[in-house]
Amino acid sequence: MPCVWASLSVAATKLKEIDTDNEIANSLLFELETAVHLTESFDKIWSSIYWNKSRKKTRVRVTITLTKLAQSIFDHITESIKLFDELCEQQEQLQTIEITNDWLEIHCCIARAKRTFDQYHYKLIKPLPLFEYLEKMKSHELP
Repeated sequence: MPCVWASLSVAATKLKEIDTDNEIANSLLFELETAVHLTESFDKIWSSIYWNKSRKKTRVRVTITLTKLAQSIFDHITESIKLFDELCEQQEQLQTIEITNDWLEIHCCIARAKRTFDQYHYKLIKPLPLFEYLEKMKSHELP
């Protein structure tokens, strides 16, 4: 989770430096900062016990807490991606924000955080096979 935290922190810092008064950009900043705080909490909780020496009840309780945190982090990262895409679409039409290299770096950081989360932590929140099957069936239905 440290790599996810670092990527999200850089994105949030870059977005703060831009200092825009755009509502979507402010929502994006809120989502990024929330995800940063949740990743810090995840790391603190992960490091709070000795996994090999702890009782099974303790490990289960901590794993449940970590799973809830991971789901929340995933939700905030996903929402950040949606908000960034929405901001880009808005700027295609209105062009109220100056596009700089910082925006590219923010995009790269969010994408890196998502990729890293998917690679290392998605297994904590991966749906059961039945739920995956139902989701696939839902997505293949005609609207």
